[in-house]
Amino acid sequence: MTRVQLHFNTIQFNSENTPNSNSTHNMLTRPLQTSTLTNIQTSSNTLTKDQLQTSSNTLTKERDQLQTSSNTLTKERDQLQTSSNTLTKERDQLQTSSNNLTKERDQLQTSSNTLTKERDQLQTSSNTLTKEKDQIQTSYNTLTKERDQLQTNYNTLTKERDQLQTSNNTLTAERDQLQTSYNTLTKQRDQLQTSYNSLTKERDQLQTSYNTLSKERDQLQTSNNTLTAERDQLQTDYNTLTEQRDQLETSCNTLTAERDQIQTNNNSLTKERDQLQTSNNTLTEERDQLQKETELTKAGNVQLIVCPRGWKKLGSSCYYISTEKKSWEESRQDCRNRGAHLVVIKSQEQQTFVNWLCGVKNYVWIGLTDSVTEGTWKWVDDTPLTTKYWNSKEPNGGGAENCVYFYSWSSDTGEWWDYDCSYKYRWICEK
Repeated sequence: MTRVQLHFNTIQFNSENTPNSNSTHNMLTRPLQTSTLTNIQTSSNTLTKDQLQTSSNTLTKERDQLQTSSNTLTKERDQLQTSSNTLTKERDQLQTSSNNLTKERDQLQTSSNTLTKERDQLQTSSNTLTKEKDQIQTSYNTLTKERDQLQTNYNTLTKERDQLQTSNNTLTAERDQLQTSYNTLTKQRDQLQTSYNSLTKERDQLQTSYNTLSKERDQLQTSNNTLTAERDQLQTDYNTLTEQRDQLETSCNTLTAERDQIQTNNNSLTKERDQLQTSNNTLTEERDQLQKETELTKAGNVQLIVCPRGWKKLGSSCYYISTEKKSWEESRQDCRNRGAHLVVIKSQEQQTFVNWLCGVKNYVWIGLTDSVTEGTWKWVDDTPLTTKYWNSKEPNGGGAENCVYFYSWSSDTGEWWDYDCSYKYRWICEK
């Protein structure tokens, strides 16, 4: 409710509820009318159309500068706050007046019967006040139109402020991008500065090296001149020696041809000797073995065993070493096809014999596996493992390595290794 309407309602209330009394009417109604009209006139003078137009023009100019507009709006906000505080005080005063009038109304109600006559006079005064109210209403309507115009101007300025804020946000984003680019360039500059410093240091070192090399070059030039003279002398000597060398080369070529012929003859004889030596060793071993078997046969204790061609004999067993390579299972089947089994090693004599049979640094499958029960090693003849010749790090393959190969060394024994059964190696059969 506006200040004017509040005053009017107060006056009307007093007019309707107060009995006719000239003295009371003069005491209450006229001071209120005078105060109300004075306040309305003051507000009307303060908020004239010209002043509002001037304020609007000022706001329009301040629109072009966002910071200035912000300061102006802040100042106007403070002014509005002051006006609000003023209106609050006036409201409180009116509330006080209303409370006082309420008390007086109660007193006047008590005197209602006495003031009945004065009511008619107050009715006349009420009519007069109604006319004044209409005039005040007209002034109020005028002020309302001016307020609406100012509100429109305010909305326009607010929209322009928002547009400026959008532009400001865009510029802020561009500024941030430029700042990022600046930071990147700064980092690159620092890296280039570091590289420059390193190159400068390297240049200084190279300059020092260059100076040193220049001195050494001068010294070498002097030495070179000396050596050139010596070279010329040596060239003369070289030419003389070249002639002598050519003569010796001719003689050497003749001797080399004779030597090569002799070497060829010697190699042929050596090869024949080695073959004869091998045959002799084989025959000697077979003779010794046959000698032992003959002695045993004469004693009537052992039946004479003759091994098939290509098999080697040790004691009462024959051994065959393959020339091709197969997996452990394929090797085992090949031995079965030959009426034998993969070799079973149960003595130092057998270990040494197998090592000799394999030759140096060869891999051959033997008849040892833990494929039935992991970690329990058994020979293919189903006997448990007792005598062992493992490498120091074996067995170590777990479930992935269930078969054993024999690796022969230049020593007398060789070693055992557990390995993947699918690999292809040579093998040894025993029967």
